[in-house]
Amino acid sequence: MTEIAKTRNNTKIILTAGFAMFAMFFGSGNLVFPLALGAQCLDQAAAGTVGLLLTAVAVPFLGLIGITLYHGDREHFFGRIGRIPALILSLIILSLMGPFGVAARCIIVAYGGLELILPNVNFDLFSITFCLVTFILVWNYHRIVPIIGRVLTPWLLVGIFVLTCVGLWKAPTAPAGELSNLTAFLIGLKQGYQTMDLLAAFFFSAATIYYLKTHLEDKHDTKTLLKLSLSTSFVGAGLLALVYVGFVQLGASYANQLANIHPEGALVAIAEYTLGPLAVPVASATIMLACLTTTAILVSLFAEFLNHTLTNDYLGRHPAIGITLFITYCTSRLGFTALSVYLDLALQIAYPALIALVLANILAIFAPIRISKWAFWVTLAISLIFRVLGS
Repeated sequence: MTEIAKTRNNTKIILTAGFAMFAMFFGSGNLVFPLALGAQCLDQAAAGTVGLLLTAVAVPFLGLIGITLYHGDREHFFGRIGRIPALILSLIILSLMGPFGVAARCIIVAYGGLELILPNVNFDLFSITFCLVTFILVWNYHRIVPIIGRVLTPWLLVGIFVLTCVGLWKAPTAPAGELSNLTAFLIGLKQGYQTMDLLAAFFFSAATIYYLKTHLEDKHDTKTLLKLSLSTSFVGAGLLALVYVGFVQLGASYANQLANIHPEGALVAIAEYTLGPLAVPVASATIMLACLTTTAILVSLFAEFLNHTLTNDYLGRHPAIGITLFITYCTSRLGFTALSVYLDLALQIAYPALIALVLANILAIFAPIRISKWAFWVTLAISLIFRVLGS
């Protein structure tokens, strides 16, 4: 392969993986919380956006770099706090990201987008259908990243681009609010937690690195793998940042129109207000596509952990997927608000400790300093104390 052909091939691989990474990240919370943040911050939306970008882009990107430096080896990355604690931590994170949290929230948000155009659709019927489509999508593990990156994400990006550009073009001036810049910034920080993108980074990056490895001529070329992985992360994080900026401004500009709309229906409501009834199906399809791509990878990751790590491949991958989707369906029946409450509690406690772990693990790569275990447990203890004292 010539140098030019190799460069073109690497570019194609990076874009495919980068688009897939964006689609994996961009799920239910990423559709809801930036719009809600803008509607809350109003004319202070810029300050809120900065806070959101820190916790929903910069911190997850740091996590991506951390896992990349460990060549996608999550066991090594989390193992610095101890083998058993690492296993438990991985299970908790995947449970919150998967059937007991985000994957279930994706079903709820997807249904919220559809409900505005088909109000008589039964939730259980929709949820079961959504799970069946997800099952088909994740049937072959090796095809997940290519399907998401090359087939689904381009349509998702087109939908987001059209809705955001037209919405901003027709956007009225954001109403004046009573929040200060600092308050808006802090709200943005908290909303960034709610996207749960740092937790996703630990596992999405590993799936992406696996895909990149399959396209390397030399499977042991760690230098090229690191370069491709970082480039992929830049593409995914850059797309996320652009969408967040646009969505926060949309939420601020159309705050009055969103006053009586459920959070999961905000994007559809904006589309209808700016483009008319014909745009509603486009917005609805965009929401469902975003939720589907995220659900697919989350279900696959949890099922893989359930089968390979917890049952030592005894269960089988496809039965594990079925079990994961059944739990996801049951959890989705709790509703968006109930899920958000306990996810918010878990994140307030766990997020600072995970950030400390990422920083300590990255430091350990470049310096002979082994403080990961202490950094994680001390930060976790402090978070728990503050939570108890604040409740």
